[in-house]
Amino acid sequence: MKKTGYYNEQGYQIESDNPMDAIIYRAGNHALDSQQDGTGTKHLLPLETIKEYCKITAQQIAQGRDAEFVGVEYLEEEI
Repeated sequence: MKKTGYYNEQGYQIESDNPMDAIIYRAGNHALDSQQDGTGTKHLLPLETIKEYCKITAQQIAQGRDAEFVGVEYLEEEI
């Protein structure tokens, strides 16, 4: 199975090509709490940081599930 990370200004998500567990992990753009939205606060993560977190998390998930890490892509739509 393959794992891909998608990111944008709102956060990131890790997806699988397996339809049974399509979205594996999702995180927001808040520096102190990944389950919150940091927009409008001083805790908003920069896009490059979100991209890096997305990549690291996708690689870790792929490794933990003996899957292939495909890469990360910018996602135009909402996460």
